[in-house]
Amino acid sequence: MILLLDVAYLALGVLLVPWLLFKVATDSRYRHRLGERLGAAPRSGEGARPLWIHCASVGEVGAARPLVRRLREAHPELPVRVSTVTRAGREAAEQAFPGAAVFYFPLDFSLAAGRALARVRPAGVVLVELEVWPNFVRACARRGIPVVVVNGRMSERSFGRYRALAWLFRPAFRRLRAAGAQNEAYAARLREMGAQPLVTGNLKYDAALSFDPDQAEREWRGILGLGDAPVLVAGSTHDPEERILLAVYRKLLEPFPRLRLVLAPRHLERVEEVQKLVEAADLKCYKRTRLSPGDGPDGVILLDTVGELARAYAAATAVFIGGTFSSRGGQNMLEPAALGKPIVSGPSLSNFADVAKALVDAGGMRVLDNPVELGLALGELLSSPGLARSAGEKGREAVRSGRGAIDATLALVESSVLKGT
Repeated sequence: MILLLDVAYLALGVLLVPWLLFKVATDSRYRHRLGERLGAAPRSGEGARPLWIHCASVGEVGAARPLVRRLREAHPELPVRVSTVTRAGREAAEQAFPGAAVFYFPLDFSLAAGRALARVRPAGVVLVELEVWPNFVRACARRGIPVVVVNGRMSERSFGRYRALAWLFRPAFRRLRAAGAQNEAYAARLREMGAQPLVTGNLKYDAALSFDPDQAEREWRGILGLGDAPVLVAGSTHDPEERILLAVYRKLLEPFPRLRLVLAPRHLERVEEVQKLVEAADLKCYKRTRLSPGDGPDGVILLDTVGELARAYAAATAVFIGGTFSSRGGQNMLEPAALGKPIVSGPSLSNFADVAKALVDAGGMRVLDNPVELGLALGELLSSPGLARSAGEKGREAVRSGRGAIDATLALVESSVLKGT
C-alpha cells in the first residue's frame, strides 16, 4: 500500500511538472523552505519529546491558540512544534506561538513523512480540524506515535471526496488514537470513515473571546486613522465580492459620506488585483502597511497583512463575511461576533453552517440573498446605532454560550496523546 501510494503521488507529480516548475519559478510561496516539505523539519533537541501540532492555515492557527495556551499552562516542560501548509498560516503561527518551532508539513510521501518524524521526534501529533494524510498517519503508527484530531470538521463536500477514496483513507482514520468533533454531524462523518470521535465542541468559540472589545476598538481605530467615522469591515473576501462591496459602498456614501470601507482579501496575493478594482471604481485606496499614525484615510483601506483581521474587526460599525457571495462556503464569523459587531453575509455558508445558524437564531447576523439586500441591510445598521449595538450584543452572547470546547479538547489530548509521556 505504501509503495502504491508513493507511486500514485509520483505519477501525479510527473503530470503536474510543467505547472509546478512554472509556480516554483514565478511564485515565492512554492520555493519558500522547500526542504521542509520534503521532510527537513527542524530537529528537536535531546530533552523532552515535543508535541507536534499541525494547523493547515490561518483559520486552524486561530483555533489552536487556546489549546496551546492551556497546554503550556498545564505542561510547561512540554516543547511544542507547529506545522502549517500555507505560508500565510506559517506567518500567523509564528505570531501566535512565540517560542515554538514552526515549519511546513511534509508532503505525504513515505520518505518525507518518515524523515520529518525522525527529526521532530514527537511524543504525539495533534491534527487541528482534519488533515489526515495516509502515509503520514501510517508512519506515525509504525513508530508508536499517537495521532489525534481536535476540533474535527468534515464538510459534506470533503466527506464525498473521502468516501470516494474510502479504500485509501479509512485505514488512516482507523489508526487515529482519538478524534474530537465540533458537532454530531461532523462526528457521524468521521465515524463512517472509521474514526471513533467524541463531540467536544468548537475551539473557535473559545479562541474568539481572547480580545477585549473596547480596548481593541480604540487600538484599531487609532491604527487605521478612523476617528469616529462609521466603518464597514469586509473580511476574507473572494472574487467577485470586492466588486459587489465597492458598488454597495459607493451608494452608501450618498447618505453616509463619512463611511469608510476596510477590505481584507482572503488571499494576500490578490491585494494588487483588489487595489486596481478600488481605483477603477474611482475611490482612493490606502494599504494598511503604508498608513502612518495620524493618517485619516478618506477612502478604502486595504488590509494587506497576515494575522490582523481578527482584531481589525474591532474597528467596525458593521461587518461583512467574505466567501458568502461566492461558492466558497463562508469564512469565520465568530471573530467579529465575539467583538460585539453586527454581521451580514451572503447565502453561501456551508463551511460554518452551525455557527451561522447560532448567530442568526440569536439575532446577531443577517443572511442576505443578493447585493441589493446587502445594501439595504447595511444602510439600516448604519442609520440605527441602537439596532446595530443590539445585534452585536446578541452575537457576542451567542459566542459566550458556545464556549467550553477547550476543556474537553485538553482532556482528550492529555488522555490520548500525553498520557505516560
